[in-house]
Amino acid sequence: MIPLIALLATPATAEVVSMAPMPMDDLWVDVPVDATFNPGPPSYDDIVAMADLDGDPSVISDKEREMIVLLTQVLGSAPITN
Repeated sequence: MIPLIALLATPATAEVVSMAPMPMDDLWVDVPVDATFNPGPPSYDDIVAMADLDGDPSVISDKEREMIVLLTQVLGSAPITN
């Protein structure tokens, strides 16, 4: 008779996941030496520029308004700091 714990401990459909380290060389992006960073939330003008879908900043379509609202909700808060 097979102990019940042996049947429960070895499922037939178990997935084997490799724990080997992955190469990280392809994940890095070179940043220019003179690059500047703003650690705060983007301004409203920055968000409107990000939402510009048609390349014409003087016209804001309904789809762009939706994107402005979404980006404001996601990006308009203060960043998390340690």
